Amino acid sequence: MHELRHFLSLLTRPKIVKVSIISGSGLITAALIDAVVFLGILDKFTRGKAIEAAILLRLGYDTALIFIGYILLLLGLLRSILSLLRNDNFKPNAKKLQIQFIILLAFIISFIAARTFVILLDLPSTPTFELWLKGYRIHHFFYGIGLTVLAGWLGHTRSGRSIIKVSAALYGIGFGLIVDEFGLLLTFGDYWSAQSYLFFVLISLFLVFILLSEAYKIVNKPSSSLLNDTAPQPHP
Repeated sequence: MHELRHFLSLLTRPKIVKVSIISGSGLITAALIDAVVFLGILDKFTRGKAIEAAILLRLGYDTALIFIGYILLLLGLLRSILSLLRNDNFKPNAKKLQIQFIILLAFIISFIAARTFVILLDLPSTPTFELWLKGYRIHHFFYGIGLTVLAGWLGHTRSGRSIIKVSAALYGIGFGLIVDEFGLLLTFGDYWSAQSYLFFVLISLFLVFILLSEAYKIVNKPSSSLLNDTAPQPHP
């Protein structure tokens, strides 16, 4: 229990993380209470802003607020992990954590960027931007597949710390582009299907679990092990 408290205290040490947790969890809680009890008062309180967000995301407004709150929590988590990666006490043992962090960060950015791009394309003032090849529209999940294949190829055929980081970033970006169109693939054409959001949440939760598990092991690694790992090894 002491180790868990120590771990949580490290994660929530940055002020921006506390703000993210409070705002994200508060938004989720308020949306859930509003959906169950008040049945719409939250939208009146925000003067229609909740409805506007829901229209853009093609979700019910309570669901849209829950999703936004979840994104805030994810951003807070990423900031807390970043603080661990910058901590000199944990850097020597954080190589795997760094790669997992890059994958999750790239995955989140890719998904949000793809959604934002499509939302902007739907605006009347935005010119249509679509790539067609011999009568077939090239959706961005094709780019995602290409990037994940490239990431796998780099990871298996090249060595070096920089290459591993690049392949991790490409993998996360490609994965995000694929997940963004999961709904379209499952429904055979409905890009705005809620399945895309559902899969994003489920997959990001899985990646978060892996990330936190690795971070927990690093934080609670005995100090003697840290010293042994960082101390120079004598030459034979």
